[in-house]
Amino acid sequence: MSNSREKYSNNFKSAQRGFSLLELMLVVVILTVIVAIVVRGAIQLQRKASTETAKVDLTQEARQFMDQVVKDLHHTGFPNVRMFDAATSAANPNSYAVGLVSVTSNSIQFEGDVDGSGTVSEIFVQLNPPAGPCPCTLRRGSLSKAVYAGGGVPLYFTEVDNVMNTNIFTAYFFDGTSVVLPASAADLPNIKTIGLTVNLRSTLLDQTDRSYSNITMATEAKINN
Repeated sequence: MSNSREKYSNNFKSAQRGFSLLELMLVVVILTVIVAIVVRGAIQLQRKASTETAKVDLTQEARQFMDQVVKDLHHTGFPNVRMFDAATSAANPNSYAVGLVSVTSNSIQFEGDVDGSGTVSEIFVQLNPPAGPCPCTLRRGSLSKAVYAGGGVPLYFTEVDNVMNTNIFTAYFFDGTSVVLPASAADLPNIKTIGLTVNLRSTLLDQTDRSYSNITMATEAKINN
């Protein structure tokens, strides 16, 4: 009977022994590795999401800027001097738009009633600094033709940062042939299309290849007047 009790007591103590210190340390190490892998993955996903968000924001900013410039260019030369009689146009030179004033590879200047207010505006779209080094800023400024004629300077409100190319603008004649820029005074009245191309660099490193992502956007605007 005593042997049976002794055997039962030994089995009970063995069952109640629990984990050894070595086993606990092994479990802690495994859990630490798992947590480290999960945390590292979460950090990488967060960085990747931040990179993609920056690219989307940059693309959207550039698209809005380019859409604005295209909209402005569609109103280039409106209202035309031919819409007024000679006496009225001579007495009010600021009431009509001459259209394109200058076109270079990194800047354009033109006149038009771009907002439908009846006031002719002087529009400037320029790369800053004009010849780099880049990253550069492409900016749009405007003021009324009357204020510009009186010596005023444009205020720049809209811009796109991280532009990597300096050849922004192209121009084409009515027959589709390209214009050698900067356009001459004789070329300006015959330009039908203005092209706009921007190469943008993301502000954050891509976590896949540890490099900056590049985005290229291009559009064209027809000169209607």
